[in-house]
Amino acid sequence: MVFIFYALSLVMMSLIRPWLVHFFLPKTGGITVYAALYFFPILALLHAVFGGLIYYTFPYIVIVLSVISNAAHFAFKIDQSMKALIKSTVTNIRNLLIVLGHWVVHGYGIISLTQLGEPVFHTALLGLVPLPAVFYILTARFTDPHKLHTD
Repeated sequence: MVFIFYALSLVMMSLIRPWLVHFFLPKTGGITVYAALYFFPILALLHAVFGGLIYYTFPYIVIVLSVISNAAHFAFKIDQSMKALIKSTVTNIRNLLIVLGHWVVHGYGIISLTQLGEPVFHTALLGLVPLPAVFYILTARFTDPHKLHTD
């Protein structure tokens, strides 16, 4: 669909724009037509390459970004103890919705990656959805910079 838009834009630019440029900018407008004729193929090539890359890496991007955003959400908490992280997540509705949203995005990434080709095995992989949050809560106590030993 995008390439059809590029083709129609190129045709319209080739037919209508020179007439408008000649009418409104008789001496300096021709350069813009030639510049656009160079930019359209470059834009189409960039769109094709990066569109394909995003298409094939989308599930991985979704999973990685959901893990990073989950870690960032927990990292902004002042009290990094296990009890405080669990309590703030369960008692504060905003935090609970944020964590559930991360879980939904993570599950969507797993489903889009596996495409549920083997329904029994791939549905069992959805049990891994809470793992990043649980891993952060369990290992947050080891990341205190004041407890580093520099021997």
